[in-house]
Amino acid sequence: MTAETHQHLSVSLNGVDNVGKTTQLAWLQRGVPDAHLVGTVDAWDSRWREVAAGDFAHWWFVGSTTAEHVGLMLGSHVARRDASGPLALEDRGLPMLRATCAATAALKDGLSPTKALRLVDRLAADLPAAAPRREVHVLLRRSGDPAREAAEALRHEPRPANERYAAYQRTLAEVVSVQVERGDYHAVLDLGDAPILDVQRTLRSNLADAGVTVERLPKDVLDRLWVLGGMSESGKSTVGELLRDEHGVTRLKIGYLVEVAAMRAGVADPYERWSEREQAERLTEEILRFAETTKAPTVSLESAHRFEATAHLKRVWGERCQVVYVDADTTVRASRAAESESRLRARDATKRERGADRIAEIADHLIDNSGSLGALKLAVSRIASTVDLPRVTLHASGPMTQSGWLGQAVDHVCDEQVALVLATGSTGTTSWLDGWSDLDLLVVRDTAPAAWLRDVAGTLPALDGIKVGLSVFTTADIDALRVPPRVVQSLRRAAQGFGVLYRRAGHLLPVPAAAHGDRTSRSELGLVLMTTRRLLAADQPDVRAVHKHLVLLTKIVLRADGHDLHDADDVLTAFREFHPAAECAPPELSDLIRRPSDPVLREQLVDATDRLLTYLDRLDHIVRISE
Repeated sequence: MTAETHQHLSVSLNGVDNVGKTTQLAWLQRGVPDAHLVGTVDAWDSRWREVAAGDFAHWWFVGSTTAEHVGLMLGSHVARRDASGPLALEDRGLPMLRATCAATAALKDGLSPTKALRLVDRLAADLPAAAPRREVHVLLRRSGDPAREAAEALRHEPRPANERYAAYQRTLAEVVSVQVERGDYHAVLDLGDAPILDVQRTLRSNLADAGVTVERLPKDVLDRLWVLGGMSESGKSTVGELLRDEHGVTRLKIGYLVEVAAMRAGVADPYERWSEREQAERLTEEILRFAETTKAPTVSLESAHRFEATAHLKRVWGERCQVVYVDADTTVRASRAAESESRLRARDATKRERGADRIAEIADHLIDNSGSLGALKLAVSRIASTVDLPRVTLHASGPMTQSGWLGQAVDHVCDEQVALVLATGSTGTTSWLDGWSDLDLLVVRDTAPAAWLRDVAGTLPALDGIKVGLSVFTTADIDALRVPPRVVQSLRRAAQGFGVLYRRAGHLLPVPAAAHGDRTSRSELGLVLMTTRRLLAADQPDVRAVHKHLVLLTKIVLRADGHDLHDADDVLTAFREFHPAAECAPPELSDLIRRPSDPVLREQLVDATDRLLTYLDRLDHIVRISE
């Protein structure tokens, strides 16, 4: 856009109430050079103060005529435009002002949204128009369905709305829908449940495409943002150290990043100059810059002391931001302090004034750090390795081979203490092969006493010719991820709906992160190698067992490469593609199933497995030489 045209531009954000227009505009202003944030029209006409001095709602919905209402709204827009700088950012532009007038008229006069818009357009034609300039009107909406859009607007109201206001929001959403159909907005951004950061990025991208000079946000490469809060000496720093040392999380300080943002903006005191919302947004931009430069996938922030800044940071980042509140008994915190108890109380008082204690209300994870370091390590490991996904719909995937037996098995093991029953491995999938695959079940129960294991789990009926495997873990085991790698993979697949035969109502399934699955798989590599060599040492190696271990070894290597595959054929095909130097070419699985006793096929399988083991040794040798 040339400097000449840029001197006459207005950008407006529009949408029903509570969609985020004001928040997005405040952040956008900092990314648009020389922008004039002109706000809403009620700031530009003294008549609004007179109306607000009385019963404003009565005037809006009852006392005023449609002509008076349109005259005030559009007259205020003209005043706002006359006072605007060369590049104006408007909170509700002309199309939205007309929409609010039309929605009000529809309620007052019993008109349809389309007829109400026509009435407003006719009245507006006889009123003074704003000075002409180029305009870009952007509509923000959560849904293209007016009913859902209105419901979302009402859901975000701080207090329950009365029926008149609810009817107004429903009508306003219908009017806006009509405007979209007739092309009143230059861009329509469907937000859904997108967090503020994603909306801001999309908004800037759309404005840039429209020729508006706007700074792009740094590239977003962050997978997870941990925000650590808590009172003095609660253990926030220890949690940050554990996240860094045991889980590869980059550790940063909120205070440092805010200071960097202040220096960048030329601000001496950011806490005095900026609202807590702006602090969160400025902090976000510094996090983005840091992550883009360092390629850090996960970052932890210490220490969250300000409630509103922390709450807004959660809204900015959405579910990627996980707030951890670390708590401890007052006596325990005092025993850890290197200062006097009075000094500790003073620091606590300062934090409470900022709302630090209230962060516990919005935290995603609460850690009681009154106990041992070992307990804290287990707690941190759990939150760092799992993410609860309560919105995931869990269901049994099909087709279910041996479905009759699986149904009987679920009935056999289920009682009020059973939280989850999974079909694991190839069980219940199209990859299950008759005469080759096992039937594997995973049962998660609140407790697993010896009597239950003996009388229930131990009496699970078997099937002729098919090996049945039942693994039992407690809910505490699963929550803490005290499970082997194959269970980690089963939990990750269960979150996508695969293999879930039964889930107790209200039970939230922990979902291990991909990085955790990779780490646990590699941690078991030595055991798999040992077992594989034992199998190869037999006079006539068990073809089925050797093949399973060969596939397991290739899976471990592929997971380290970032490829999480499950089907045996897919795994071996991918391994040959990404690791041709291994020269690992086992016989086709279909041939092994048909002729498991064929000595030629057995020898080919043993040779392929031997080559794979040699290749893994060679990889390790390269690493040791390079060190």
